[in-house]
Amino acid sequence: MKVSGFTFIRNGVKLDYPFIESIRSIMPIVDEFIVVVVESEDDTLAKVKSIKSKKIKVIEEKWREDLKGGGKLLEYYTDIAKDNCKGDWCFYLQGDEVIHEKYLEYIRCALIEYKDNPKVEGFALKFKHFYGNYDLYHEGEGWVRNEVRIVRNLPDIKSYRAASGFRWKDDRKLNVIMLDAYVYHYGWARKKSVMKKKVLEHSSWHHKDEKALKEIENKGLKEIYRHAHSLHMFTETHPMVMENRLKEREDYLSIDPKLLNIKTIYKVRDFFANVSEFLFGRRIGEYENFKRVGYYMPYSEFTECKKEGL
Repeated sequence: MKVSGFTFIRNGVKLDYPFIESIRSIMPIVDEFIVVVVESEDDTLAKVKSIKSKKIKVIEEKWREDLKGGGKLLEYYTDIAKDNCKGDWCFYLQGDEVIHEKYLEYIRCALIEYKDNPKVEGFALKFKHFYGNYDLYHEGEGWVRNEVRIVRNLPDIKSYRAASGFRWKDDRKLNVIMLDAYVYHYGWARKKSVMKKKVLEHSSWHHKDEKALKEIENKGLKEIYRHAHSLHMFTETHPMVMENRLKEREDYLSIDPKLLNIKTIYKVRDFFANVSEFLFGRRIGEYENFKRVGYYMPYSEFTECKKEGL
């Protein structure tokens, strides 16, 4: 079995993406890592090339201004990266997504177990969205809870909705196995001095409306961080590749502890959502960009690779 990692990045240094950490986080379980580096305004390309590994394969691409709007840019560059993968499985991470080393062997064993089962077209992982700093996160409450990050290396599987996930080219959802492993998303845990730049640049990729972009440009940090409610305190460890970044906390957002007091309406909603997930395998009213066809073993029960399939 061979596994390919893939991603794309633009202005990773300028916008304070942990893209090097993201790439390094899954290097131990991939046989190659395809990185599409889009024409940037900083030394993103040099940073990627500085990774000392024969697994890294860099593809340089021009910036396509004509593809702005509707998330097409993200889909375009993501598909270029995927189309250059040679592995049986393709493991996608965006530039602000990191996998904890504790999950690597668990994930690798799942890929081995389902490699020869054609019913399984991909895997979905859970998400923790760190917010404002490295100590607080969103999980659910209107944010993506689960999404496809590993797919079979088939040409008709394409990125979907601004590369938030994947589907078949004819828009069919993928049949996936749910993994009890998390993607640590650091998109909203970055320096205040660059957060607004990041939001503005990404909005320009999605929108062509100059008036809307101007409104974003005029927003203050309080408006930018408008989702700072119903946060959870993070008490576990971050991935080791994030060690150096964890030391840089002086320019990160300080969140009012009162915001940790989840409103009653959210508690009630989450109670019924949790019950439905326990009974039926999914949460009431939750959108999912895939079809669940099975669950890999809970991470807490994992000890070693199994040989049997579904």
